[in-house]
Amino acid sequence: MADGVPQSKYHHDEGVEMSSTAANHMRTKLVTVSPDMPLAEFEDVLLRNKIQGAPVVEGGRLVGIVSRSDVVRQLKVEEARIAASAFYLEPFDADVQRAEDHERVLLSAASRLPKLRVRDMMMTDLVTVSPDTPLTEVARRMLDRRVHRVLVTEGETLLGLVSTLDLVALFADGRAALR
Repeated sequence: MADGVPQSKYHHDEGVEMSSTAANHMRTKLVTVSPDMPLAEFEDVLLRNKIQGAPVVEGGRLVGIVSRSDVVRQLKVEEARIAASAFYLEPFDADVQRAEDHERVLLSAASRLPKLRVRDMMMTDLVTVSPDTPLTEVARRMLDRRVHRVLVTEGETLLGLVSTLDLVALFADGRAALR
């Protein structure tokens, strides 16, 4: 307790300088996925590793990033395709014909889902920083681009990743403080 004000269990006077760099706080043991990985396998990777997204690497080269949000977005696209196809079915046909057409549309969509791959939903407009980028700049890029992960790269080589959770952990663990 300082000056009669109780301190949070997370508060420490000493903390990480926010001039620390991405290299000091990036995760280097990354789970990466292939662009050809099927959607179901990608979901298994997320669950097994307790992560929300992963860099996409092909032939040792960083080609994208994919997250659970990207999967949800793609599923919404597939749902919209089904709805649009059903909307444009011939309204003049007999009820039996419309039911058959509707079933055909649903079967077509259902057959497409297992064919979806990471490449169908990954983001290729990557948010990257160099290892010497200050954490304040990393946080600024996350805010500006509305992303939860920033990739740390040197040239085309993926070195690590800094996530919003990593930045929040700095404060929660008392390794950073607002001044």
